[in-house]
Amino acid sequence: MNDISAYINSAILKIPFNLFNIISQYIELNSSVKVAIVGGYIRDLLITKIHKKTFFNPLDIDIVTEGSSVDLAKFIKKNISNVELCLIKEFEIYDTVELNINDLKIDIASARKEKYEAPGLNPIVKHANIKEDLKRRDFSINAIAFEFSKQEIYDFFDGIKHIQEKELHLLHENSIQDDPSRLIRCARYASRLDFKISSKSLQQSQKTIQRWPWDMMKDDVKSKFPPGISIRIRMELAEIYKYDNLAKIVSLLNDWEIISILNKNISINNKFLRGLKWIKKLKGNYILYLLKNSENLELTCQRFFINSKEKKILKDYLNITNQLDNEKEKFLYLTPSQWTEFIETKNLDDETVKLLICNEGLFWKSFFKWLFVYKFIKSKKSGEFLKSEGWQPGKEMGDEIKRLRYLEIDKTKKK
Repeated sequence: MNDISAYINSAILKIPFNLFNIISQYIELNSSVKVAIVGGYIRDLLITKIHKKTFFNPLDIDIVTEGSSVDLAKFIKKNISNVELCLIKEFEIYDTVELNINDLKIDIASARKEKYEAPGLNPIVKHANIKEDLKRRDFSINAIAFEFSKQEIYDFFDGIKHIQEKELHLLHENSIQDDPSRLIRCARYASRLDFKISSKSLQQSQKTIQRWPWDMMKDDVKSKFPPGISIRIRMELAEIYKYDNLAKIVSLLNDWEIISILNKNISINNKFLRGLKWIKKLKGNYILYLLKNSENLELTCQRFFINSKEKKILKDYLNITNQLDNEKEKFLYLTPSQWTEFIETKNLDDETVKLLICNEGLFWKSFFKWLFVYKFIKSKKSGEFLKSEGWQPGKEMGDEIKRLRYLEIDKTKKK
């Protein structure tokens, strides 16, 4: 442990922009205040030391203080030098500050404890000390801190031991009920760090998700869909989509038998995994891909805060899929222009077409060609040209432009 402490102390001295010395100066001027670096930065340093795993430069650093987060942020900004940009954003609801220094993001929070009045609601927060702040976090490996004044490591929940064992441990028995998005984060850590979920944490997860979605009461109104849960799950998925292998993470949720946190109808097979790759290649809406075969569309849209446009995309996808299945013979010999007319007459959104491509089936190529070829082909004669030939603006001219466009589209079949 002494070796690990020495390593962490040495690494913290090297944090960018002379932050160690600036924070140390702040503590000297405010002797009653404690400040600590917590979370992912400390976790990744320990994993590097223990497992010889190399990480990229930190995307952000989390700092917690028993004093004012705003005062600390302003002191850092005032005393930092040789930087191109240093911006402060304040978030009063949780007494947190985001400090952006060049490309480094530093989150500074006043130490707090949280109480969830009902599952999934945003917590009620109160000021607390650093130990109580660590207790509210998700996993033991994220509840390790380096405290500046004594240059001491806080590890109240065996996080270092769990890093050595490569295990993910939830901090308390209501962790998933308070915030089910922790399941998505757990799968992300398991995938990214090559850790496994502990048996006790897995049991909590499975037991809690068996009741998902649960009822909650707020102001005497019964609801199955606390807004905070929906937002946090979507934020976790967005983080994964940017930086991680979404297919691997969804597969882990399936292996852990908690896939219903997303959609219990997801079947992890080659078709589904190929579709996940394609939705990313097509820069499509991956949330809609994950939800497209939900058992109850209306409830799913409520649960994930699906807006009216996204809801129409999912409805159109289901309607077209059913039509293709039930009238297969009708679509087997359509020409490129007939496919174009079918898609455009129904006013399908590009996102609907992308879902139909990713669904594979007999006709995915026709949808693909419309998306990237047919939709961009125009009539050889414009409206102005037709007017010069004697055509009058109106339906007949519109039909002629469409006919000429379709002729051009059907030429692609011969290429």
